[in-house]
Amino acid sequence: MNNLASEVNTIVRGYSGTLPPTDFYQALLKRFRKEPLNNRFLLLRCLESMDVHPDYPLHKLGDVKVTVEASGKKIIVGLRVLLRPPALLERFKVDCYAYEVSLLCWNKSDGPVVHERQFGEWIYLTDGLPEFEFSFTRPADTVHWLVCVKQQAGYDEDPILSKRGEGMKIIAAGTFDKEDMALLAKRKEEEKVKAAKASAKNDKEQVVRVKAKKR
Repeated sequence: MNNLASEVNTIVRGYSGTLPPTDFYQALLKRFRKEPLNNRFLLLRCLESMDVHPDYPLHKLGDVKVTVEASGKKIIVGLRVLLRPPALLERFKVDCYAYEVSLLCWNKSDGPVVHERQFGEWIYLTDGLPEFEFSFTRPADTVHWLVCVKQQAGYDEDPILSKRGEGMKIIAAGTFDKEDMALLAKRKEEEKVKAAKASAKNDKEQVVRVKAKKR
C-alpha cells in the first residue's frame, strides 16, 4: 500500500505543476486505508474523483464529461467540455484553456509503473465547446490503469502560473484482470443489497400510524 501511494504521489506530483498540497501522499494513504482488501485495483478505485488539491478542484474551472474506453491495445479517454472556465479568475485575465490527460499503467509484477501524458490544444473562450479523444497505446502486459485529467487556464496561450488557474483530478481506475472484475461485481452487488436493506429500514421507521376514533 505504501509503495503504491508513493508511485502515484511521485507521478501525479510531477504532472500537476503548482497544484499538489504538502499532504497529498497522506491523503492517498487515508483513502487506501478505507479499503479492507490488499488488492491494487480496489486500492486504485479508492482514488476515483479525488482532486489533487482540494482547495483548487477541477470543477472551479468549468465542467467536463470524461469517458474511458479500455480495449486490448488502446486506452481511449474521451473529453467533452460542458462549461468554459470563467473569464476572470481572481486578478488574472483568462482568454483560453487547455487539458492534459495522464495515464498510469501497472503490470502483474511489482515492476515500475509506466506513465504518459498527452496535451490538448489551447481553446479560446470565444470558441465553441470542444470534444477531444486522447488515444494511448496500452503498454504490454498492462493489468491496472489510472487516468487523471488536468485543466490549465491561460492568456494568449500562456499558462497562468498559479494554483487558481489549474485543476487536476484522478478520474478513473480500471483493470483487465477477470478476477478483479468478478470481485468488483460482487462488491457492487453487496453494496446494492446493503443499500436496499437500509432504505427498507428507513421506510419502515418513518411510517406513522394514526389511531382510529372510538365509535
